Amino acid sequence: MRFFTGEGDFGNTTLFDGSEVRKDNAILELFGIIDEVIACIGLAISIAEKPELKKDLGDIQKNLSKIMSVIAGANGTDNTNFDIEKSIERLESKISFYGRNLKNPKSFTFPGKTIIGAVLDICRTITRKMERRAVGFFQTNPENDQKIIAYLNRLSSFFYILRRYVDTDINTSI
Repeated sequence: MRFFTGEGDFGNTTLFDGSEVRKDNAILELFGIIDEVIACIGLAISIAEKPELKKDLGDIQKNLSKIMSVIAGANGTDNTNFDIEKSIERLESKISFYGRNLKNPKSFTFPGKTIIGAVLDICRTITRKMERRAVGFFQTNPENDQKIIAYLNRLSSFFYILRRYVDTDINTSI
């Protein structure tokens, strides 16, 4: 079995809709950052101990995969069949859940108290980069769902709150 095609050797690739783009195209830059976040979430899942946290992070990986499919033009496939508004509501609910006992910090908070907290903060920073790229991409591709930007914005907030949650003394075993 061959695990490569060689078709991208000249700096181009084919999107889901059959169109060919250069590998430095904005859509591929955005896909690459989404892929980075998905991989970083995988690292967080691998070191998380609580099943609920693993499930929440796994759900986010699935949503990001679906968002990538929507952006790629794979509309109508199983992977794009999801409700972005409900996904935003779920993120907001999870932010409230994990943040319910946290006090507002009086100064900047820094990662490093726990390994998982540090990984979640890396997820947050990559998500913020992903959001910036999405904003630029959607300016030139307005046919894509602008609610994706709202989801990405909530996602960076989710990772921030989750990092603070896992770094509290009560929850260091997550």
